[in-house]
Amino acid sequence: MDGQPETTTSPGGVRPTTGGPAKPSVGLHHRDAIRLLYILALGSEEAAHDGRIFRGEKRAMAIDFLVRYPDYLADELLTRFETEGDPSALEAASEIFDADEPDLRTVAMVRWRRGAFQNIEMPLSILAAPGLVRPLKQTAGQRRHDFIVFPAAFAFIDRIEREQPSLGWYRARVGLVMTLTGFRSGSDLKGDQYLHPEYRDARHGTEIPSIKERVLARLRNLRGR
Repeated sequence: MDGQPETTTSPGGVRPTTGGPAKPSVGLHHRDAIRLLYILALGSEEAAHDGRIFRGEKRAMAIDFLVRYPDYLADELLTRFETEGDPSALEAASEIFDADEPDLRTVAMVRWRRGAFQNIEMPLSILAAPGLVRPLKQTAGQRRHDFIVFPAAFAFIDRIEREQPSLGWYRARVGLVMTLTGFRSGSDLKGDQYLHPEYRDARHGTEIPSIKERVLARLRNLRGR
């Protein structure tokens, strides 16, 4: 399994469609698996069984959205700066734009019935095959999809970062996103994303558009204060 931090505006093989969310090309499944692994591992919590647990596929989608859209993440950071006066949030947002991340690292997602969508069945199967992650069996009446993250997942992350240090970007980025999302539910996180008219009003089956220029103007205004 290999993967690179996103360094292209390519939408991960997802193209606009009116018949349903398109499937990413085979060559990109491993990249998606790497990103998903970091999200499930760093967003997990202690569990009674052998491993940790990540709660909620919808929550995974909401975190994934902020990893894939640096401009939306920067906007969330600016909101934290304005509401909490956290200078590190302003600095992190500034670094996103100083590194041209909205142009270089965006991997677009399709707007579907419940917001940003990514079919994770193939990436999840890639992670499940070597025993890194496993979907948790649902019990009667349970609608949330949880995931067990095994100790091997963390050992694997450490190994691939030693072999390819650039993958440490995922650890840093998911860690930054987690400072904003914590362990809030997926519904709660997606509720925040629907506050953006560009996200909310995107036509089903099309890529969710960038908000780069709007967020950059907001950043410049806050920097100038």
